[in-house]
Amino acid sequence: MKRLLLTSSLLASLTLSGYATACSEPAKPDAFPDPASAVTAQMVKANNEVKAYVKAMEEYLGCSGMSRGDQKKAVKDLEEYAESFNKLIREFKARG
Repeated sequence: MKRLLLTSSLLASLTLSGYATACSEPAKPDAFPDPASAVTAQMVKANNEVKAYVKAMEEYLGCSGMSRGDQKKAVKDLEEYAESFNKLIREFKARG
């Protein structure tokens, strides 16, 4: 009985710690490349990083347990972040 209880407790703690690790706020990518001097490879890399960050943030918001108001603010901040990158993409494309 003790062994079953110990095993159950261990499995529960591993499951919860895995969930906590999976639900941590992702780090925002480094600064964007300068669209006036960036090469295509830099912009593609930055685009992939932004997409991955946005997806990770969406997953985080789904599991974070934030209040509705905090979630709305986080979504608004995420939209502003994505739009700032989209602006740089438009500048980069206008250059060439």
